[in-house]
Amino acid sequence: MGAIYAHSTGGAGALAAARIERVVAVHWLAELGMPEAVWVFSVRDFGPLWVTMDSRGGNLYKDLEPRIAENLRAIRARIDS
Repeated sequence: MGAIYAHSTGGAGALAAARIERVVAVHWLAELGMPEAVWVFSVRDFGPLWVTMDSRGGNLYKDLEPRIAENLRAIRARIDS
């Protein structure tokens, strides 16, 4: 079975919530609490989303680390000069 971790634009929580049609299941609610439980939703027109991690080892965060580090170096150089 495959799975993904999807990321939406920051601040778009209300937009995403409006697309949830129903809660199908909730796992580990008592153990983890509401924000950390695993929620299974039925949604319509949900997104846009970025797949940031997948079950095959893909990880957008790791892939972007070198570019982010380069950008930070450039920013610091501009600040320091």
